[in-house]
Amino acid sequence: MKKSLIAFAVLGAFASAASAQSNVTVYGIVDAAVMYTNNQAGGTNKAVMEAGQLAISRWGIKGSEDLGGGLKANFNLEGTLANDTGAAGAGFGGSNLTQNFSQAGNNSSLFDRLSWVGLSGSFGAVTLGRNNILGVDSVGLADPMSLAHAGTNPNVMLVGLYSGAFFGGFGTNQGGPGLRQNNSVKYVSPFISGFAGAAMYGFGEKAGEMSSSSYAGLAGIFTDGTNGAALSFAKLKDPTGNVSLNGWAGGIKYKVVPSTMLRFTYGHNTIEGNLGAPLSVLSPNNNRKITVIGLGADYAVSDQLTLTGAYYNTKRSGDFDGKADQYIGMAKYAFSKRTTAYASLTYAKAGSSALKDTTLALGIIGTDGVQSSATRAAFGVMHAF
Repeated sequence: MKKSLIAFAVLGAFASAASAQSNVTVYGIVDAAVMYTNNQAGGTNKAVMEAGQLAISRWGIKGSEDLGGGLKANFNLEGTLANDTGAAGAGFGGSNLTQNFSQAGNNSSLFDRLSWVGLSGSFGAVTLGRNNILGVDSVGLADPMSLAHAGTNPNVMLVGLYSGAFFGGFGTNQGGPGLRQNNSVKYVSPFISGFAGAAMYGFGEKAGEMSSSSYAGLAGIFTDGTNGAALSFAKLKDPTGNVSLNGWAGGIKYKVVPSTMLRFTYGHNTIEGNLGAPLSVLSPNNNRKITVIGLGADYAVSDQLTLTGAYYNTKRSGDFDGKADQYIGMAKYAFSKRTTAYASLTYAKAGSSALKDTTLALGIIGTDGVQSSATRAAFGVMHAF
């Protein structure tokens, strides 16, 4: 009841409509870490406070109404929180190499993460609005770090298309990154013997042209509640409708013994069409292919302490040849179901100090053409409510 009252206060303009809901909940995550990284521009070191390192800080309101006969009406509104500065909502501008989750409020949207309404029942679920793409759902199932360090996680930034600098020209967001798509319809089927499918389409909303700035995706998933596998394919169009970004994403997780979970992910995306001659390392270029392989393992030392080891191999080809690797170790200590302390150590190594390599390290290594590796340490706390 308390959460419902808070939700109505936040959305006061919609209080009369929300009161008809049988279930309205306010939820969220508040996460912050102190981080120290060497080998930044000019060989300098950097110490910062960053939000959302184990899981992206967020707040949301969700609800459902039982319509009878197994049919429900549902909604979900969710936005990024930059609890290190107090800002809310992250922009979807396409200029940044990586999304700094602490700089919310710049070209921002209050509910930048999710904003949809839909129906669910025995047929599955349909949601209309701003949805996660199927690719990030697929690699998210088995990401070696469980999507931690999202701003520098290759599966989030490069397979999940969250880097605006690399993918800002494709899909419905008109220049923004592609991890979530505006103006989209998403369908997820019911699970049958552990299997389910999903389809999603995002409208470019250009008069007289159906394919420009559109998103289309398909996915399949299997889970037995512990182990699982997922695979997805997507095609995103540029504003002309003549150039496409085609991407595959998949993941497998398997618990080999009660204490150990193994994870594997694979994703790649390719630009096809006529973009002209290659422009720069950060520009979308003809035949550019980015491939990410992820490997990881979780080891439960106890009910409270979990150790994680992860490795990401990232390669670029077709226009410029580049590569970078990340090696990450993390320890998580759960004080409760809601509160976790964590520490991580990341080593990033690029193929060279050239921009075509260091950009694939996603901001961990300085990009001034001098450094080719960097080490980052992080110490933080996450609380869910």
